[in-house]
Amino acid sequence: MPRFVTEIRYVCLFWMLISGLTKAQVPVHLHLNPVKIQKAAQLEKEAIAKHDSLILAEAYYLYGKAYVFVGDYRTAQSYYVKALRIQEPKGYSFELSRLYVRLSESENRLGRSTQALQYAYRSLKVAQHIRKDQAMALIRAYGALAQTYETIWSAQVPRKQSTFERTLLYYKKRELLCVKLRDTVGVAEVSLELGTLFSQVKDPRALSYLEKAQDLFTLKHKDGILVNTMVHLASAYLTFDKPEQAYQTLVKAESLYSSKKLTDYEIQLGLETQFVAYFEATRQWDKAFERLRKLNELERIRLLADRDGAITRLNMEYETEKKEALLSAQKKEIDLNAQNLRLQKYFSVVTFALFVIAAGMSVVFFRLYRKNQRISRRNEDLIKEQNHRVKNNLQVVSSLLSLQSKRLVDPTAKKAVEESRLRVQSMAILHQRLYDGERLAEVDLNDFIQELVRGVLKAYGSSAVTVHFAIDEIMLSANKAVPLGLILNELITNACKYAFPDNETPELWVICHRKGKKIELTVSDNGPGMDSPGWTDTRLDGFGFTSSKAIKTSSFGMQLIQAQVEQVNGTYQFSTHLRGTTSGVVFTMEFSV
Repeated sequence: MPRFVTEIRYVCLFWMLISGLTKAQVPVHLHLNPVKIQKAAQLEKEAIAKHDSLILAEAYYLYGKAYVFVGDYRTAQSYYVKALRIQEPKGYSFELSRLYVRLSESENRLGRSTQALQYAYRSLKVAQHIRKDQAMALIRAYGALAQTYETIWSAQVPRKQSTFERTLLYYKKRELLCVKLRDTVGVAEVSLELGTLFSQVKDPRALSYLEKAQDLFTLKHKDGILVNTMVHLASAYLTFDKPEQAYQTLVKAESLYSSKKLTDYEIQLGLETQFVAYFEATRQWDKAFERLRKLNELERIRLLADRDGAITRLNMEYETEKKEALLSAQKKEIDLNAQNLRLQKYFSVVTFALFVIAAGMSVVFFRLYRKNQRISRRNEDLIKEQNHRVKNNLQVVSSLLSLQSKRLVDPTAKKAVEESRLRVQSMAILHQRLYDGERLAEVDLNDFIQELVRGVLKAYGSSAVTVHFAIDEIMLSANKAVPLGLILNELITNACKYAFPDNETPELWVICHRKGKKIELTVSDNGPGMDSPGWTDTRLDGFGFTSSKAIKTSSFGMQLIQAQVEQVNGTYQFSTHLRGTTSGVVFTMEFSV
């Protein structure tokens, strides 16, 4: 096309745009096909009445197709997306593959090739995984991929041969399937697509493909796509420098479009574009200008359709979202109320159950408590009776030993019986302290030791002895207290026998301290010490180490002390210390609590 012709065309276009914007004329829009809209609306009502989401998706699909025919691709795309939201969760199907194809075509028309390619490949993936109508789905998917790659190839600068070959590959796959299925309309469609592609590279095969497509569409009475095929055929005639044939084809196409009252935006746009190209090629400038004005009006219709469609789409989305939000809020409220009722019911049941359990447990515990009280009182009475009898028995034994001692003449025998009586009395005191106090089977060492010491001193007529006590507050169990009482009894008895006679100021020290987990007992006097007749020159302590002097380990009292120390797993030793000018004997014992 000569350069000045192109410049005139752009000047005319610019003038028409300016005049269109400045004149207060009412644009002529392509009207929606009422039959198609009515069919979609009826299907939508049926879906709502039946609560069938698949029928609703089909209704949205038909709405989208109706808007595509008038060039409102954005509104069409919004309906396709709404249908997609229903179809995708249902899984692979022919309808889903078909929907991906429509979305790919719309994205192509809107100039978004990347998105168009994604939808086309999704369509192919779905088609490969379904069984029902798989061949038809594959034909559509191959067509979408070929058209998208053709769009990408057309926009490349320079155009890449690899993209062209991929486009041709998918068209050929589509053609083979159509021939295999003996799909005349499918063969016609792919012939139209291949003819258009070859026309762009000025391949002579373009004319044969397009003429074949024209014959097949005429045979099948597909008027809309027949007009579109004739437009592409006219473009090919112009490409191969056959203007007369191009003009005749265009006139026939326009006549068929008018007689059939078609309302396809793309077809009308193609007609006007090819008429402009023909009149420019034949230098008929006035007719070219007239057709260019119509073309400009169609372009303006697209702009207005985009604007009106955007407004319509926004209103539609707003109303839809408002309804969905209302329904969602109502559903949430209903769910929340139902959940609250369930929780209240559950809480009531649980509360009642807990109340029944608590009442039952209260009755059980009350009965057990009463039973335990009765058992406790009975046990307490039995223990008191037992303790009373034991104490009485010990008192009887002590009295018997006392009577026996008075009847004996031999001093040694009398002394042995008296010592036995004191041991029994020591055990009686311990028993009284263990079982008459508040804490059963435990004794307070401070009270127990003081009473025991004073009892032994009184029995030996040594009440004038000054006793010094330093005893911590310690509670000791019966199995430890009994051996300790016997040891103290022997120590005080020995002191009364060897330390206090001929002593003008007799004194006794009893010290008991806790050291961690151990107890240390110290008993000492101010007697003559180990030089008295009761001690030998050598001795062994409880663990065998020696000192300068030792007690007579052969006596019964010392054997008793050693046995009782071993019973509590303790250690002991005797030593001599000086208190003023008088020596004394010190007994030290240590055992674990």
